[in-house]
Amino acid sequence: MRRGNLLALVLTSLTISAHAAEGTYFKFSELLKADAAEELVGPDIKLYWGAQPTPDFPEVARPDIYTRSSISISPFGGSKRHCVEAFEKTLKAMADDARSHGYDAVTNIRAMRDGKRSDDPAGFSCKPGYKTTEVPLVGSFAMTSAAMQRAAEAEERSANVPARPPSAGAIFLPLEPMLTSPEAKAILGPDIKAYWGTKAPEYSQRYGPDEYADDADIGKLQNEEACKQAVLKTLGAMVQEAKTRNYDSIVKIRSVLGGQFAPVATDVECQLGKKTASVSLKSSLASKK
Repeated sequence: MRRGNLLALVLTSLTISAHAAEGTYFKFSELLKADAAEELVGPDIKLYWGAQPTPDFPEVARPDIYTRSSISISPFGGSKRHCVEAFEKTLKAMADDARSHGYDAVTNIRAMRDGKRSDDPAGFSCKPGYKTTEVPLVGSFAMTSAAMQRAAEAEERSANVPARPPSAGAIFLPLEPMLTSPEAKAILGPDIKAYWGTKAPEYSQRYGPDEYADDADIGKLQNEEACKQAVLKTLGAMVQEAKTRNYDSIVKIRSVLGGQFAPVATDVECQLGKKTASVSLKSSLASKK
C-alpha cells in the first residue's frame, strides 16, 4: 500500500473522538492496520506497543524519545492529516535509528504527554498546530538473540580486517598513549572510564555505537601532537554525551575513516590536511554492572 493510500485510509476509517482541549484521539491499531507498520519501518524491525507482551530479549536499551513534525502551509493551519504525518515520521525515525545501531525491535512504544510517558497504551491525542504539528513517541530498543549473534559476528570481522596502508594523507598512531595521557584523564574525570579497541566491561545498558569526529589546527604542532589534540577533542564530545545520558563508560573506541576501521583495533587513523588534523572515532556509551 502506498503512503498516500495509507493516509487516506487512516483519515477515512480512523476511530476518533474530538476534544476541544486535546484535539483528536488516534488509536495505534487504526494508524498501523493493513500492514502499515511494515510499510513504514520495514519487516526487520518489530514494534511492541504500550503494555503489549514481548519476548525475553537478551538486551534492552533505556527508553528514548523521538519527535518529528509535519509542516502546514495552509492559511487555515494544520489538520488531522498533519498529526498522522508527524506520527509516521517519528515512528520511522525511531525504527531507522534502532536498525542503524543493530537492534531489531522497539518495545513499550507510547506517546509522550506533557513531557512524560503517556499512561495510555492504546493511542494518543493530537491537536494540530497552526504551522507545525509534532508527535513525540518514547520506546526502548531491543535485540533478539539473532541480532546479538549478528552484532558479535560483525565485531569479530571488524577486529580481523586485513592489513592495509593508511588512507591517502593519513597516518596510523596508537590510541592508548593518547587515552591514558594526563589530558585524557582530566577530560574523563573520576566518573567516566574509557575502553578502546574491542575491550568493554560487562555492562547493564548501552547506547550506540555512534561516530564522533573532530579536528585540531596543526599550526606549529608536529603531526602526532595535532592528531592527539583531535583525539582529545573527540573524546570530550563522547564524555559530554555520556554525562548528558548518565552513562559511566565509553566502550570499544575504534578509529573509522571513510567507512573503514583501522586494521589494528587499537590504532587511530588520523587525516592530515594542510591546516588541520582530523579523526573519527566510533564507540558506545555504557553503564557497568
